Amino acid sequence: MRRIQFGWFLAMTGGAASTVGFLVYAYGVGGAGLVAVYVVLKTVPGVVIAPLVMASAPRLGIDRLLSVTTAARALLAGLAAAVVATGGPAWVVIALAGLGAALGGTYRPLQAAALPWLVRTPAELTTANVTAPVMENAASLIGPVVAALMLIFSDAASVLAVCAGLLAAAALALGRLSIPEEAAGVHSEGRVLSKARSGMAALAAITPSAGVPVLVFTQTLARGALLVLVVVLALDVLAVGQDAVGWLNAMTGIGGLLGAAVAAATIRLTRLGRSFVVGVALWGLPLALVAALPTPPVAYLALIVVGVGNSVEDAGVVTLVPRAVGPRLAGPALGAAELLVFAGLGTGSALAAVLIDAAGTRSAFAIVGDAVAVLAVAYAWHFTKLDRRLPAPGPELDLLRGLSMMAPLPFVVVEHLASSLEPRDYEPAEVVLREGDHGDRFHLIASGVASVSVRGNRRPVVSRGDGFGEIALLRDVPRTATVTAAEPLHTLTLTREAFLTAVAANTLSAAAADVLVGTRLTADVADPPP
Repeated sequence: MRRIQFGWFLAMTGGAASTVGFLVYAYGVGGAGLVAVYVVLKTVPGVVIAPLVMASAPRLGIDRLLSVTTAARALLAGLAAAVVATGGPAWVVIALAGLGAALGGTYRPLQAAALPWLVRTPAELTTANVTAPVMENAASLIGPVVAALMLIFSDAASVLAVCAGLLAAAALALGRLSIPEEAAGVHSEGRVLSKARSGMAALAAITPSAGVPVLVFTQTLARGALLVLVVVLALDVLAVGQDAVGWLNAMTGIGGLLGAAVAAATIRLTRLGRSFVVGVALWGLPLALVAALPTPPVAYLALIVVGVGNSVEDAGVVTLVPRAVGPRLAGPALGAAELLVFAGLGTGSALAAVLIDAAGTRSAFAIVGDAVAVLAVAYAWHFTKLDRRLPAPGPELDLLRGLSMMAPLPFVVVEHLASSLEPRDYEPAEVVLREGDHGDRFHLIASGVASVSVRGNRRPVVSRGDGFGEIALLRDVPRTATVTAAEPLHTLTLTREAFLTAVAANTLSAAAADVLVGTRLTADVADPPP
């Protein structure tokens, strides 16, 4: 987790610095129109490249993909810096920027798909998804600050060169990353378009009226528009110099760090939907404020609030989607969300350029800000209902986690197992398992006590938190013991397939299960026949 998050931080810092460099370069060469073209070319290639990269995850592995794509981004940024420094064609610079951004767009969905397989508890998962925006927003602060300082004393080419160095460092940090193969969906099949369709369908089904894809697109539309609007605001409306593009972008980083603290204190698995909606609304309201009062203090304050909203929205949605759609659809759904991000960024930047020409910069801020805020409010009730519908981790999760063979499993697997548990109730003296019978289920005791006997010899009783029935499943043999309810007994059961798929597929879990089975069988052999 440290490697993947440190790589994310370095890559984001380089990406944030390069965005400022490319924005200043594009505005200086071709004005707001070329800025919009730059943002569109940052996003359009990603619509094609991102699904292809995500589809190769089962074959290449998430760890290798992250390292290779980050190294490729470093090379592209270095080439762009060389072209700018030598006065080369603007279209080459913008094309290199677009390709690099398209590759960069795959990092977050790959990271989000991998994190649930690297954590062990709900708290770790939530913390990891809150920490990622902290890294992102720290990078969103440091990258633009570095770019702003360099633009005071140097030019865009130097900014891009520094960006290339940061991306190269990120690739080195990711070089020894190791992620379980299951995270890449090694058992999934199908073509890229099929996965994109299934992922989009899963996103749309989370709430009525396709709330998640609509708000993801809307929020990223505002982000794309803001990339253009901030440049025009700094250099045309406020007339505060090209380094101000960096300072204004840095404000979103400051707000993001504040928002990460808010997210860490307030976001829980029981209110992910509402956090997502509030975060989206905080993208719209500040833009409307800038439209009403276009002054430097208001602009800086508004972008801080935007950064707060970005952290809250981001931490909410990347945890919400895997929980809502399940572990098997999480990858396609997050990939589909990334396509919406690309589409929203490109649409927003193009829309901003049109609105500036047609209605002016202040009106453009007002139209985009009001639209985002209104949509967020319109969907608020749907996401409130979603929070009530998604179950919070219950005692079943803790019971499963208490088993030595289940403790090493990733949270996403244990949560899926918890949702697959089937209850069974037994009266006192009722036989639960009979020695010699075929075994088809694993039992976990939720309440009550059961007696155990092997060849007529009594074994220690089992009670709440204990499991039994694993030997027949793991060794493919008849039941080795008889288990009888000593009092009203309530168990939670897993089918043979669900149990073996989870335990046998994880090296640490399989080892813990083997130790348990070996201990019980050794004790059974030590007992003489009655």
